[in-house]
Amino acid sequence: MVTGRPTDESLVVVFDMCSSSDIIEGLTLRGEVHRLKRFLTAVKRYLRHKAKGNRFSVYKFTGDGWILLFPADVDGAVLLSFLKGLCKFFQRELKRKVLRYLDAMPHVIGVTLGLERGPLLKTVMFGQREYIGRALNIACRLQTAIKDKDKSPAYKALVSNAVYNDYFRKLSGARSKPVTRTLRNIRGGTAFKCHKLILARKGGRVLTARSRRARAA
Repeated sequence: MVTGRPTDESLVVVFDMCSSSDIIEGLTLRGEVHRLKRFLTAVKRYLRHKAKGNRFSVYKFTGDGWILLFPADVDGAVLLSFLKGLCKFFQRELKRKVLRYLDAMPHVIGVTLGLERGPLLKTVMFGQREYIGRALNIACRLQTAIKDKDKSPAYKALVSNAVYNDYFRKLSGARSKPVTRTLRNIRGGTAFKCHKLILARKGGRVLTARSRRARAA
């Protein structure tokens, strides 16, 4: 069943783990794929703990990431603090629970994010709450496009110009730069102007399982 009118505007946050296929492959070859499950469970618990205080709902788990929905009137400083905290948590727990069990480190490790705001149409499919709307499409495309023209995309977010101006422009802690991306099936593939937010620095060197075995030899 699809509701007749869109919901009030929502701020959509999409985030996704980098190199998840490489990580799954590496863990599977070592019989350690349960490590990824433990990590994802830790992220789920983190989101559940942070949801009420940051006024978001967890809409969907995508297999290696999540889609979160904030009310459009969320405070920009609160939003930025949450995004930075999420990246730091992701960075710390990924290193502790997953990366140290790999024999080879993926080229890109971390998380990438995309943000857009707009009305969403609520529906139910197979008994599950679902949403339809341009903001979802744009946020997902931005999250994917952050890897274009960036050799180190981890812990960064692409946000539309409207989202940047309304939530982040006046915040001293919002490190950003204007960029242009081509978003698949959006505006006929014409240039889409947006901003790139840098949410965390890259972590230090991680000792892989292979490195630890070599040191022990």
